Amino acid sequence: MEQEMERARVRLAQTEDSRDTLRQQLEEMREDLLRTGKEKLELQRDRLELQREVSLLSSQPHGQRPDRGESSGAPGPARTDLEREVAELRAQLCKASILGEVDELKKALELKERERLQLFVQVEALTTDLARREQQQLRMLDQLRDIQSQGKVEQREAQALLQESNRSREELKERAQDAVRQWRAKCRRLQRELEETKTGALLHASQVTQATKEKEGSQAQLKVLTTQTEAVRRELTEVLGRLAHREEELHRRDVELSEAHQRHVSLEQENREGRESAAALQEEARRHASLQARLREENQRLEEQADAQARRSQRDQEAHASLQAALKEEAASARAQLAQLTQRLTAEERSGRELQRDIQARLLAAQEEAASLGGQLRLEREVHRKELESLRAVADGGGGGGGRSRKEREAQEALRLCVGERDELQARLTEVKVDASSEREQSRLLRLKLDRMKEECDKLAQELNTREEEHSLLHRKYQQLKQEVDSRAIAQIPGLVKDPHRWLAETKSKLRWLCEEVQEREGRERRLRRQQQQAKEQLKEARRSRDEEQAALLQRLHQQEKLLHSLGTEKKELLERSRRKEEELRGLQDRVLDLELSTRVALDHLESMPEKVSVAEDFRDLEESQRQREAVQQRYAKHKDIVRDLQHQLDQSKRRIQECREEKLDATSRSAKLASLSSPVRGPSARLASSPRSDRPPGKRPTSPEPDISPVNGARNNRNHRNHNH
Repeated sequence: MEQEMERARVRLAQTEDSRDTLRQQLEEMREDLLRTGKEKLELQRDRLELQREVSLLSSQPHGQRPDRGESSGAPGPARTDLEREVAELRAQLCKASILGEVDELKKALELKERERLQLFVQVEALTTDLARREQQQLRMLDQLRDIQSQGKVEQREAQALLQESNRSREELKERAQDAVRQWRAKCRRLQRELEETKTGALLHASQVTQATKEKEGSQAQLKVLTTQTEAVRRELTEVLGRLAHREEELHRRDVELSEAHQRHVSLEQENREGRESAAALQEEARRHASLQARLREENQRLEEQADAQARRSQRDQEAHASLQAALKEEAASARAQLAQLTQRLTAEERSGRELQRDIQARLLAAQEEAASLGGQLRLEREVHRKELESLRAVADGGGGGGGRSRKEREAQEALRLCVGERDELQARLTEVKVDASSEREQSRLLRLKLDRMKEECDKLAQELNTREEEHSLLHRKYQQLKQEVDSRAIAQIPGLVKDPHRWLAETKSKLRWLCEEVQEREGRERRLRRQQQQAKEQLKEARRSRDEEQAALLQRLHQQEKLLHSLGTEKKELLERSRRKEEELRGLQDRVLDLELSTRVALDHLESMPEKVSVAEDFRDLEESQRQREAVQQRYAKHKDIVRDLQHQLDQSKRRIQECREEKLDATSRSAKLASLSSPVRGPSARLASSPRSDRPPGKRPTSPEPDISPVNGARNNRNHRNHNH
């Protein structure tokens, strides 16, 4: 009996030790429940019930200790009930913690899905923005090519005009010098003849008797000489008329007319005096025999001079015809340039319409791609929802090993899809990087071209200024020489032969020629002014359209800046959310570690007791669910890494977009400077040609529509097509 009592006491001591360990475990579980109750408000009611049950269980052994001390056979069923209740409480606690964690993971996954959708939308917006910037860069390249070609054409035209003006200036100078020399020679010869006739009349007054006999023959010879002199005088008037081609000579010719009238009056008086001196001339008739030989020699000289004057007049007529042909060619070239300008403007309008159609088609393609990506994201969300349902089913209690393997396969497929999406995003971002690098290279080349063109424009402007100064100096010298020639001719006129008919014919022919020249010049100037006005209106229209395009581009840039600002704020919010999620994840990991420690202690204790195999199996299920939770956490960590990489790539793309925007602004400012530099170049060239030179403004696009056949755009279109099919 004593031995049996000893055995019973030992058993009671063992059961009391096991109860103490169970109490400690219950207290630890109570602490875990209290901690989880603070974080999860929706499980307060279950935790309170569990705490009540645990308190009841902890109070029952204290009341039953005296009974167990009195009898040794009673503690068996009470302990089994207590262990059963503890197992149920543990199962409920595990289920509650697993359900709470599954809900939290579901919410976190939904948040990450929304964030990923936002990132997809942002990446699409960035791709469209990059495509638009590529189009703008191509437009700027075409505009710069057009500006360069226009600068070369204008340079060639300016050189041709300068050469023509120099040739015409030299020809006019040579003609003026020849005319001056002829005038001087003729004036000197006529003065000598007058002096000789006067001396002959004074010396040979005694030979009146012989002059009466030879009067008839001398009169006939005089008639022949007068006809010859009239022919020579007509030629002289033609030469003088060709020289007088300026409007200032009209006033001088009026003065000459008044002087000619006075001379006519004086010549009439001299004629009357000559009639009175007819008697004296009759005495001089004897001397005419000796004078006839001289007159014949002079007649021969006059004929030679008349032939020379005829040749010179023919050369002058040919030069005049060449000048008229050159003027006609210039007018035809001006008309052709105006026609080219109209054709360019129509082609530019046509290209603008085609660009609008292309932009609309690209917008439709982008919308379709966005819709396809939205459907893909919805499918992914459905997959994630199914995975969560499967995890919830596993946590609720699980099916067999086949169900778990199927769920693991589904989880692996979902991970594979996520990895594929990440690879596609990385490929897109690498392509975007390549595009940005090519755009930077193109912008650098454009800067170099703009610098070279600016230097060439400066050199051309300096050359034009120097040539204009030389032209103005030559023009002033020509005017001075012309004034000197006119003044000398006017000064030498009173010493010529006093013949009123000659001066009347000369002045009439000069006035008629001057009127014709003035009318022709006025008509030509009116035509040129009309053409110049039309060209100016076309240029104003082109500049206005360029200003409108620049305003639209600035508005788009402002919208892009707003979008970038909103993306920055969203990025900050995403970072804050990810930080919060990381903190929550750390708390969950701490709790999971605590639970693992408690479950391991309980499993060790229960495995030492052979009658608690079912509790060990439950704890094994709990470990399996813990492993599944760890797999989910790993997936969540991978997803978080993917999101972090996407955010980093988004920051890089934003920075590249900002660099592209700065380069574009720099290019637009340089194009504006180039346009302002090309305007003074156009001005002097138009003044030299005395006809309008129409230029296309630098802000306009080229006549050919912008082709979308670049390798970057082709690769992007193919990639978008593949994504749409996927």
